[in-house]
Amino acid sequence: MALFVPFPDGYQAHIVYSLDGKNVENRLWFFDRFGAAGTTEYQQLSDGIAAWHTANILPFLSSDIELVFVRVDAWASDPPVFAAATPVLLNGGVAEQSHTSNVAASVRFVWPSDFRSERKNKNFVPGLPLSAVDLNTITATYKDILFEAYAALIDAAPTWSTGNIWRWYVASLVDDNAPRSEMLAARSIGPVNRDLIKLGQRRRRLPA
Repeated sequence: MALFVPFPDGYQAHIVYSLDGKNVENRLWFFDRFGAAGTTEYQQLSDGIAAWHTANILPFLSSDIELVFVRVDAWASDPPVFAAATPVLLNGGVAEQSHTSNVAASVRFVWPSDFRSERKNKNFVPGLPLSAVDLNTITATYKDILFEAYAALIDAAPTWSTGNIWRWYVASLVDDNAPRSEMLAARSIGPVNRDLIKLGQRRRRLPA
């Protein structure tokens, strides 16, 4: 069973892909600044994430990968409560073979400096086209693409609903190898320095 740590007024977005017949997933965290979001705002959040991804990341992934849907769950209580979903069903925009499903770009996120030593979530971007990797290194051009894509999320999230309620957050579920009683979460400052975007392996997802 996946680790659950509550995040009051927090929402987990599942970005679900299909690659070589297998589901591959990333997750992002978002915070409702005023605790007043409802059905309309939930759908706007889900739709906004899907639009951000299809504009900023999917065009640069291999055509072998399909972005299937985005799903948003409220994360205040266990079990999490379904909030909204957005079907996408679009393939990547690069007509090249994909690297295998366990090879991905590891994009770490940045949050306030007083939390720097805490372990936090990141994304492993799947579906890298062959040209994105030179030997065992992601090319400088592709690092730029991923950096700019995630940086765009900072300003995009507040525009998705009237009232400027949504913020992209970075979250930590574990402290000293034990689950926290409540999520440690703070507003994302963006992706890590582009030079630190590296290849990673998606063999399993560890709690953050």
